[in-house]
Amino acid sequence: MSLLVIAIDRDNDLGRKTGIRSPVIGREANIRASLELGLSDPEESDTNTMLAAIKTYDQLLEKGKKVEVVTICGDVRVGTKSDMKIANTLDQVISKTGATRAILVSDGAEDRELEPIIRSRLRIDSTRMVVVQQSRPIEDTLYTIVHKMEDPKIQRQFILPMALIALAWGLASLLGSSEIASGAIWVILGGYLLVKVAGWEEAIKKFYTDLLTVTSERVPLYSYAWLIAALMMIVGLTQGLDQMQEAANSGGGILGMVLAFLSLDGILLLSLFALVIIEVARTTDTYLRDGVFNINIVRFIFTVASMGLIFAGIIEIVDDIFVKDNFNSENVTYILSGIILQFVGLLVHDSIRGRVDESSSPIEE
Repeated sequence: MSLLVIAIDRDNDLGRKTGIRSPVIGREANIRASLELGLSDPEESDTNTMLAAIKTYDQLLEKGKKVEVVTICGDVRVGTKSDMKIANTLDQVISKTGATRAILVSDGAEDRELEPIIRSRLRIDSTRMVVVQQSRPIEDTLYTIVHKMEDPKIQRQFILPMALIALAWGLASLLGSSEIASGAIWVILGGYLLVKVAGWEEAIKKFYTDLLTVTSERVPLYSYAWLIAALMMIVGLTQGLDQMQEAANSGGGILGMVLAFLSLDGILLLSLFALVIIEVARTTDTYLRDGVFNINIVRFIFTVASMGLIFAGIIEIVDDIFVKDNFNSENVTYILSGIILQFVGLLVHDSIRGRVDESSSPIEE
């Protein structure tokens, strides 16, 4: 066997909807599988992919080619796990059929990302995309949008500002109690975009799994810390919006509103607490699990506190100069306190590290 016609189902719709396991090798097996998939979901595009692969197989067989047809499925969690599963399955098929060349049949632009994986094992003679004519523009547009959302540059320049605007608008609507439903929608949209930009999907998924999976094991403190930090951030956003409203009422302008939102009375203090809680929980979990205490947590706490004071001082000074037009020298003490606290943190960290290193060093006889 030298030529393989491969139908790709990257998100394993075949296995999920029919229970048929990949790989599906041979014409008759693929006909039965495509029929079951079509009956379970008549709108499923992977049915068309499998039928197109069978048709390509028949055409090549009529020309006297030594050919085999196979459907290979990935995993519903499209990504690394899905692609590794497809790669392993492809290795099994190659070992069984002895194929050296391939014709790739897929149902969308997303599946074309698998070409490098297949090309590293087989020579691809041809590729064919099979999409229902009416849905192709929609699918390609959706794929392009999702793909662009993964670009860090797009995330920083467009998605992050949109997320902050949506979240602020939603919270303002909820606090105003005038448009609760609309506010909730904007809060959810803004929260989702922030999670996407920050790359918190895996952490949230792990937190959800840890809380809902019934096991005898201890639920990590890190999971609870994320929940507490999220609640603190929501409260911080609310306080920030309240400060923005006060600044607007006092005629502070756009700059005054932004500074009020970022101030210690706004979102800054609770944001710092949220960071510290997450890192302390992570360090505690590591110590309980491995018996190793990360001494760097001491320096981290001092650094966060000092940076918070310095940032708060800068906010107050800018507010005094450009908004209130009345400079208050006492606000400089925030910056000086932050610098001193950072210096103290370094001394405490080095002192503790020295004691730890001394106690853990071997005693020479």
